[in-house]
Amino acid sequence: MGNLVGAGGARRDGGVARRVAGGALLAVLGTPLVALADPPTPTAATIIEPARQGRVTPPAIEDVEQVCALLTSCDNLPIPASMVPRDFAACVRTLGAQLASPGGVASSLLIRECGLRANTCAELRTCSLRGASPTACTGRGKDNPAGYCDIDGRALSCVHERVAAVRDCPRGGEQCSVREGQAACSLGACPASIAEGAAPVCSSSGTRILRCEHGVLSSLDCAAFGLICAPNGPAGAACAPPTAGCAGSATRCEGAVAVSCFNGHEVRVDCAAAGMTCAAPGQTGRAVGACVAPPAAAGGACDPAAPARCDGATLRYCAAGQPRSFLCRTLGWSRCVTDASGSRCG
Repeated sequence: MGNLVGAGGARRDGGVARRVAGGALLAVLGTPLVALADPPTPTAATIIEPARQGRVTPPAIEDVEQVCALLTSCDNLPIPASMVPRDFAACVRTLGAQLASPGGVASSLLIRECGLRANTCAELRTCSLRGASPTACTGRGKDNPAGYCDIDGRALSCVHERVAAVRDCPRGGEQCSVREGQAACSLGACPASIAEGAAPVCSSSGTRILRCEHGVLSSLDCAAFGLICAPNGPAGAACAPPTAGCAGSATRCEGAVAVSCFNGHEVRVDCAAAGMTCAAPGQTGRAVGACVAPPAAAGGACDPAAPARCDGATLRYCAAGQPRSFLCRTLGWSRCVTDASGSRCG
């Protein structure tokens, strides 16, 4: 969840948020979890406008490293455990590639609004809760996951009496309901025109993806991402930018910009913003999403598939063929730990 130290990667001053990049965890999250990614306070400058233009700006690798340090090491996060790899190196590779992919235009708002802005575990935890109480799942989900609607209409998933996921239904104009033990946001009962289990369709407004599940009409508001609902995605209706139509999966290069097709609409990935270039035929270097990181210096190459390893309080790993290190003390951890899932700060 590698690239080189990218140009334009804004740093932080105290509590000031970093630049929010335009990509994220779509492939890791999967469609059900994208629906959990309601925005706390989406900003047009960082999310909505770039998406409307079909533009993805990969972040600097330092930003990706910090997100992964928090995601792999913070405890009691209201984020599903399957969301990211537990190994720090695997997290950086996965997220980095997705932040630099055409699918980044429809990436998780939870990651963009919470993950990429958090400086501490407490900030990430609070933002991810969407205003829900951290004790909302006490007594729920002891043995099996349990869905729950809190007093303010949020849909919570409880696992072992902890909040595993939150979706703020009222913010999307929806209501919370529980079906077969799962809480979800919906628009009420399914209309006769949408059959149970049928492929998702677009709403008449062209902004929502609609699907009938367990008798209720679930929806995903593409407009919250700055996108529209495209009726002809790979699995039916899907979010896409309101850009020129296209077909196929090929990528072409316009300088350092990778131009690709996402759900039938054109997306441009600005590889140069992260110190990379477009993956043109014959281009040497390691692929990172739609981009390519420059080749490693002589004698400096490493195994990009190797897991992270601990060196005292430092994580050492390989990103796009380049040796990298992350000092756990940067975020307040005193050590690095390794278990069967990999290495991370602890």
